[in-house]
Amino acid sequence: MTRFPNERITGTETLGLAMTSEDNPFADLDSWRELGVHWHAYMTTRPRGKSPQPGQGVGDRDKRLAQTPLAVLRSPREVEQWIDKQTREYVEPVEVRAGSEWVRVGDEADLAHLRRANYRIACRGDSIYTDIYSSSTHHDLYVESVTDDQCTNTACKNV
Repeated sequence: MTRFPNERITGTETLGLAMTSEDNPFADLDSWRELGVHWHAYMTTRPRGKSPQPGQGVGDRDKRLAQTPLAVLRSPREVEQWIDKQTREYVEPVEVRAGSEWVRVGDEADLAHLRRANYRIACRGDSIYTDIYSSSTHHDLYVESVTDDQCTNTACKNV
């Protein structure tokens, strides 16, 4: 199929190839609505190089959900913005080795990539666990996806 420079691509067709919902990058943008989820945001801080305290690790979702969250987030955009705000507050841009190349972490391009990725993950209705390293501190961010039925937190009743 020949395309002209100003011809628009519409529907689930791109570059002349029909796409299924599985490879359509926009197919799952509303999954979170169908699942009826919102998110509880938590952050723990520890000295860099130290393990999380008991009850504060990735596998401690139930313990986190029993606590009052730092924020209750009602949309993927709010999730993206909360993580971005925390990241910008604590990240120290550095260059790291990735395979055979050096890449910059924590600069504007990296932060934009992270915002897009976190938005897409939240659109699926998923939880996000990420961390931010600074020279002396390690911040663990937990954004827990919960349905209204799963939620017993009184902070959500006021949102």
